[in-house]
Amino acid sequence: MKRIEILAPAGSYESLEAAVLAGADAVYVGGNKFGARAFANNFSEEQMLEAIDFVHLHDRKIYMTVNTLLKEKEIENELYQYIEPYYRQGLDAVIVQDLGVLSFLRQHFPNLPIHASTQMTVTNVLGAKFLEEQGVERVVTSRELQLEEVRAITEQTNLEVESFVHGALCYCYSGQCLYSSMIGGRSGNRGQCAQPCRLPYKVGKSGKESYVLSLKDICTLDYIPELCEAGIYSFKIEGRMKKPEYVAAVTAMYRKYADLYLTQGKKGFAVSRKDKEMLMDIYNRGGFHGGYYHTRNGREMISLSRPNHAGVEAVKVLKQQGKQVTAKALRPLEKGDVLEMPDKKETYTVGQAVAEGQKISFVTHKHQRISDGMSLYRTRNEKLLSQIKNDIFREKVQEKIKGNLILSPGKSAILQLQWKQIAVEVEGAVAEIPQNSPLDVARIEKQMKKTGNTPFQFEEIQVCVKEDVFLPMQQLNELRRKGLEALEAKIVSQYRRSGSEEVEKEKRGREAKILDTGRSLHLQPEAATAEMYAYAEQGCQLEPIAEASWISRVYIDCNMFPGILQSAKMNEAISFLHEKGKTVFLAMPHIFRDRTRKRYEKNYRQLEEQFDGVLVRNMESVQFLREHSYEKTIVADHHIYQFNHYAKEFWKKYVSELSAPLELNCHELSELGCEGMELLIYGYLPMMVSAQCVQKTTAGCAHQTGFLTMKDRCQKSFQVKNCCEECYNIIYNTAPVVLIDQKREIERLAPAALRLAFTLEDEQRTRQMLALYQEVFLNKAEIGELPFEFTRGHFKRGIK
Repeated sequence: MKRIEILAPAGSYESLEAAVLAGADAVYVGGNKFGARAFANNFSEEQMLEAIDFVHLHDRKIYMTVNTLLKEKEIENELYQYIEPYYRQGLDAVIVQDLGVLSFLRQHFPNLPIHASTQMTVTNVLGAKFLEEQGVERVVTSRELQLEEVRAITEQTNLEVESFVHGALCYCYSGQCLYSSMIGGRSGNRGQCAQPCRLPYKVGKSGKESYVLSLKDICTLDYIPELCEAGIYSFKIEGRMKKPEYVAAVTAMYRKYADLYLTQGKKGFAVSRKDKEMLMDIYNRGGFHGGYYHTRNGREMISLSRPNHAGVEAVKVLKQQGKQVTAKALRPLEKGDVLEMPDKKETYTVGQAVAEGQKISFVTHKHQRISDGMSLYRTRNEKLLSQIKNDIFREKVQEKIKGNLILSPGKSAILQLQWKQIAVEVEGAVAEIPQNSPLDVARIEKQMKKTGNTPFQFEEIQVCVKEDVFLPMQQLNELRRKGLEALEAKIVSQYRRSGSEEVEKEKRGREAKILDTGRSLHLQPEAATAEMYAYAEQGCQLEPIAEASWISRVYIDCNMFPGILQSAKMNEAISFLHEKGKTVFLAMPHIFRDRTRKRYEKNYRQLEEQFDGVLVRNMESVQFLREHSYEKTIVADHHIYQFNHYAKEFWKKYVSELSAPLELNCHELSELGCEGMELLIYGYLPMMVSAQCVQKTTAGCAHQTGFLTMKDRCQKSFQVKNCCEECYNIIYNTAPVVLIDQKREIERLAPAALRLAFTLEDEQRTRQMLALYQEVFLNKAEIGELPFEFTRGHFKRGIK
């Protein structure tokens, strides 16, 4: 039976050691740059080099996250120097989001395996095949996939498949989130997510405040046989922000049950209730859920009452008199355990052990009101944490080796060591003829086995003594040290790689060329007036757009009409727009999963014949069109990221036109080069695309595409669209991007086209905005202060 890789997170060196001690086959870590957990205790270069050797000495693997989007200067000036020492040291793989980074690494480090991050939003076989063609060895599937969708990838590609099995879930499809970026300037695409999904919101007019976007953590221990049989090779545990105790406990649990399945099969597989409770005690958000493997979405997946660790039910309150609370223990409590009070701002630390069923009394503050019969939860289990430390952290990871010591009078002592297939031999001092008592073999063996804090311990050692000999213990110790160092060096040396002088030479030449190109961007004359395009999500927006003679292209969202590829209304709209001299493009779905692919497969002829081109948002759509030899114009939307010229050049091979990134400021767009690209200058930005449904969570599934309103703590209103045909939600920003006052800067960028995106606007609002942009961009009018709330997005401020 195929082995399962238990892949553990390591946000610190201590967590890395904990993962290895607990039985992880591999760890994934972040360096001091370009990782999706910028606020973890990431590894310095020295620590990373040490970590690479550490895991290799113990026959494990280490993958480094380079899973953020890189700006032009970063990919040109920093990425090579950042990766090279780890490449030479023997890094096993990098986890990548940016296809520009993928292209760069394939060019400069061709022997370095690349794993496609979950940030790439791989949702079916189409995306997986596309990445396999690019030389990717492993895909980390989107967390939202059901088991059959994952199975299809494992069966129809030669890729290794890595899927999340435990830990936190993002509300948004990873890689499709601008929420943190737009609200607070901390981009999830740059590893700085501020987790706005963990905040409370009110939905609808009468809705109460709840954590409607906060998903429970997943736990898939029960699913291990199914996951393995679906072909998942790597079982990924989320948690680079978690403490070493968490990493150790969760890793050990998945190691235990993966091994149970591998040895006993399905019939002998069962997960104990005690072990599940242990994981709950370590960390849970209002309970666990099995994730999306058997569930499309649902209220039961949401932790509505809280976004953080909920603990386990520990005591039931009997009565409160003033500040004095009396309760009964529902489970054994230990000194140091922490109980959380109802207002969650106060906790009580247990002072001494309490048996199950025993009464416990404590004092709370005067404003705390606790009802009789209320349960209080334990959020820290001191005994469990101590047990983890005792069972795992006190152990040393030492590899068992075999040794052979040969001592002969008048000859150099020889020590031969072997670990698996690797063997070394070292010489020591010359053995002497004993003046008094010769060395005792048992004493020699005992001394040689003292390996201390080295990575090794002797499984056996043969001491071969020819005649009576003597060698000082100091010399024996030195021989052992020399041998163990030689063995360690030989083990890690098999992972070392050499650099390439040719690559360095080519890199220096390219840097000089790019530097000249970058300088020239600021010296270019202003280009001719850009084409003007409009994007429409609602039918009421089409007439005003059609009447705007200066709009030459119209993107129609795939959810504008039900069954859009067979819709009579759609045919009428296309004819109407064509009569007005517009070209009409279909904006394909944000997420292109199997149910969507089947529908588009069935209606491909209509897609090809009715529309003049398409706007695509994902790799799956690109691959779908490639497999159908689509020959019309393909425009990559801003969801297909091009933060650097490597990404631009990559995508030019597969699409006709590109859209400028939304998270780069005007200076960074200038460095990237906007010539030939399309720039969004108006619109409510989609900040989240989620498999979850706010409508379903709060009021039940309506089975009809529509909008609802969600308010945050600052009373800012977000419009949420449930796209029922594709079964995803879109959450839009509270205010539209408006770049009217940036006309001069936009002209300097010289994009090929400018886009006005209409999403939430009614017919009247659409007319107003079209008239406003016509006045400024065509009639050269000056516009004063705008009478509505708006944002410039990242056009001025950018992101870190």
